[in-house]
Amino acid sequence: MIYNQENFPKVYSKRNVGATIAIYILFGLLCVAMLALFVALPLSIQLEHNSLLSNGEMIFDLIYFPLLLWGIWALYKNYQKQRQKKVTLISVDRNGLHHHQFDGKIQSVLYKDLGISTEDYVSDIDRKMGTKYSPSYIFGFKDGKRIPIHFSTAENGLSYLPKNENQLIAHFLQGVILFCPQIKVSQAVFANYFINPTTFEIDKKAQIITYIIAFILIVIILLAVDLFLKYAKGFSLLF
Repeated sequence: MIYNQENFPKVYSKRNVGATIAIYILFGLLCVAMLALFVALPLSIQLEHNSLLSNGEMIFDLIYFPLLLWGIWALYKNYQKQRQKKVTLISVDRNGLHHHQFDGKIQSVLYKDLGISTEDYVSDIDRKMGTKYSPSYIFGFKDGKRIPIHFSTAENGLSYLPKNENQLIAHFLQGVILFCPQIKVSQAVFANYFINPTTFEIDKKAQIITYIIAFILIVIILLAVDLFLKYAKGFSLLF
């Protein structure tokens, strides 16, 4: 829906409970695996072939395991501290984007603070392509420097993943165009999130088709790699 400056509403995020639980489970399993590794690895080496602990190994254990417990406690206290900054809600209104934190504070990206791009061939609001180490994200410019504009947070143990992320992005972009018409938004941002730049509605049909095509391409690539291994190397990974 197209709004004007007088009736521009406030849109709130809707937590994706399933995805959030999945990330928390994976994070928990990772923590358990790392803890088991730090505990089991030295013990397995020391008790190899059912041998008794030597004096040197006992001294090592008396130093190592208290330090390990102290490290676990320090990580837990750091998590408790960072948890205060955990995002519990994301909203977009006539002023900008707001991350509501667990401690009651609000971190905002305001339309009025956005500036003009200082980089060639980069729009005032553009996107950074993701890599295998980091996801893609939208960014703008403030005081001549890039600032990330996040509509979800995916830190392990502090994740907030909204179901309506594309809706939040569309509403934010519409707010930028309404309240800061001098700011230019890259068409790649609209295309990447399936947003109609005229109506600011999400093209769900195009989104589904894109996901289906991407899935088919992945399957084709996996089958091609498997066939190559089967006939060139004599073994198969899939069959």
